[in-house]
Amino acid sequence: MSEEAVAVRTYGNWRIPRRAGFGKLGFGESLLILAGLAVVSITAMSVSVLAGVGVGVLCAAVVGVVVTRDIHGVSVLERAGQRMRFARSVRRKSNIHASGALAPHVTEGKCELPGMLHPSGLSEHRDSYERPFGLIEHGDGTLAVVMSVSPEGGGLTDQDTIDRQVALWGMWLGDLGGQMGVAQASVTVETIPDSGDRLRREVSSRMSDESPLVARQILNRVVEDYGQGAARVRAWITVTFDPAKMGTSAKKRSQVVSRISSDLPGLTQTLMGSGAGGVHLLSAREICQLTRVAYDPASETLFEQAANAGEEVELVWGDAGPIRAVAAWDSYRHDSGLSRSWVMSRPARGYVQSGVLRKILEPSRDVERKRVTIIYRPLDAAKAPAAADADVNRAAARVENMPRPTATARRELRAAQQVADEEASGAGLLDFGMVISATTTDGEMDDTSSAVTALAASSRLLVRPAYGAQDTAFALGLPLGLRPVSQALSGRW
Repeated sequence: MSEEAVAVRTYGNWRIPRRAGFGKLGFGESLLILAGLAVVSITAMSVSVLAGVGVGVLCAAVVGVVVTRDIHGVSVLERAGQRMRFARSVRRKSNIHASGALAPHVTEGKCELPGMLHPSGLSEHRDSYERPFGLIEHGDGTLAVVMSVSPEGGGLTDQDTIDRQVALWGMWLGDLGGQMGVAQASVTVETIPDSGDRLRREVSSRMSDESPLVARQILNRVVEDYGQGAARVRAWITVTFDPAKMGTSAKKRSQVVSRISSDLPGLTQTLMGSGAGGVHLLSAREICQLTRVAYDPASETLFEQAANAGEEVELVWGDAGPIRAVAAWDSYRHDSGLSRSWVMSRPARGYVQSGVLRKILEPSRDVERKRVTIIYRPLDAAKAPAAADADVNRAAARVENMPRPTATARRELRAAQQVADEEASGAGLLDFGMVISATTTDGEMDDTSSAVTALAASSRLLVRPAYGAQDTAFALGLPLGLRPVSQALSGRW
């Protein structure tokens, strides 16, 4: 008998969108060089050649500061700007958040959310299936819905099923560009230590008093042994809606909420076939609890104890924040947790298999609490063809402007052409990025930081700490639908 060769499916073809310029330079850098040459020429003709040389040296220094970039693509000027902005926030003490009864300003005793989440609000509604869901309204007017999912995992799944699930997930993401009002979607996978209370509560609710004593002893022993040092994996999918993109008839809040309520059943049903498992819309109380635990990890024990006692903790959005939070240059202290966040500078190069992110998503004994968030920003289906063609034109111009085109430039041109062909065949176009947050409760971050960097490298990701913006990156990593509107995402697919 002859065995047929199994074809391993690979994925990739993503690229960092950039505007065309001279050689390896971007559009803005090319304009800066042209402006510098113009200033040098005018100075040499109107003043003297010596003055033109001096101005030329000065312009060359400015261009060098702008053009010189590190491995993450950050220039010297951008790094200096980050330092200046953070130093200004420290002088103004805007990096310190204090709330609760002992806050220096009036908070009415509430633990308000810090930073980008401060102007947000939370309400609860019902979709077309009468399922309750929490609706987060952010300061920029966008609305976010959080869904809890139960991924099946790939441990006992054959490769054909995995490939089909990846294809269905890609179709779900591609359809977001044609969904009216969808501005962003994000996937958050969190690994935390499991106290064993959930397993103990589940087993106790199903155990009968009439069962044999030996069976009860075995189950109790399994619960006690499994709860020691186990890890818990939680996953959420968040969809962010922009009311401004819902048409002229959806400007009133009631109409916007009605539109979202009618769209949610379709979004949740198509998710089930992509490996997401059961989809549960989070209520307002569950969103408040999720946010509170993220800012105060020690409070999760209290919520678990209340659940074991059959009680519900009454928590409102105005009390879901930390009592005190301090953003440092490379870390973020919030109540009982100390966190550090990383952003993806470059996705995996070349072609990868479906399990490329397994290392960064799996629990690690060296990282107490880890949260990985992938942010997808779909391009409007009406604007995607123009964006794909523009990427091809820019990549082609970059190759033509180089005396000797590099292999990277030629590969970017091929990738842009393939993206344009796939988009013309009906595929969606998305920008994407990633935020990784690690939290520890013992105050030691060095070992955790080294472990996260190694896990990211195992998944072929290039990441860098969110220097000077740790509080913002931490908030973006939460499954609350915040949009990084002021930052460019790391890739296009």
